[in-house]
Amino acid sequence: MLHGVDVFPSDATPLVPPSIVTKRATILDQEDDSFAVEYDTTIGTRNTMRLESTTYEKAIEETKSFLGVTEDHDEHGDAWEIE
Repeated sequence: MLHGVDVFPSDATPLVPPSIVTKRATILDQEDDSFAVEYDTTIGTRNTMRLESTTYEKAIEETKSFLGVTEDHDEHGDAWEIE
């Protein structure tokens, strides 16, 4: 309390909902002029998948499609960083 006022009331709405998780996928250059994506699952396992894309921009689009990412979030509401 600050001067008799509860600074963080127990019924305050959090600025970021606790259920939102940020996940990361990384586009990897392969030796044969192709791309792959490395991403984490929710159980902490790293997966790597070869992409059919021939450009970096297409690799990002393919990755978003595979992961179900639209507007930087998947269908579960988790945020994704794809780089």
